[in-house]
Amino acid sequence: MGRRVTVGMLLLYTAGVVAITIFPIRPHPASYWAGEPIAEMFHWIPGDVDAPSFVLNVIMFVPFGILVPLLWPATDSLRRLALCAAAASATIELVQLVLGLTIGSRRTVDVNDLIANTAGAVIGLLILRLAVPSAAHRAGACPRR
Repeated sequence: MGRRVTVGMLLLYTAGVVAITIFPIRPHPASYWAGEPIAEMFHWIPGDVDAPSFVLNVIMFVPFGILVPLLWPATDSLRRLALCAAAASATIELVQLVLGLTIGSRRTVDVNDLIANTAGAVIGLLILRLAVPSAAHRAGACPRR
């Protein structure tokens, strides 16, 4: 697969993730959270999540685990990819927090999303490794020009 095609796929994938996790933004009055403790915005207990939501978050990050190592071979390690996926997921959660605090978008910050997204990326890398077992071939799949 050519580098341009992979970059295009990553851009489309990123747009899709942003569309799902950030939009639509429905501003609410500052008093939208009034009467509820701010702690309601945070879900800090790992495992306290409905299964469909967790599975969908895993699935959402599988392409991340395939596309990112194809474009940046240095991320073709479980640890590096997991760190990149956790950082990307944390960025999404941070944006949701900022939107919730500033315009009352009613998004929540959930540690389970971070766990599921990271797991999905790792699964994506494992799928990539099954499809293209040779690290040299994976690194050469999208050569730089």
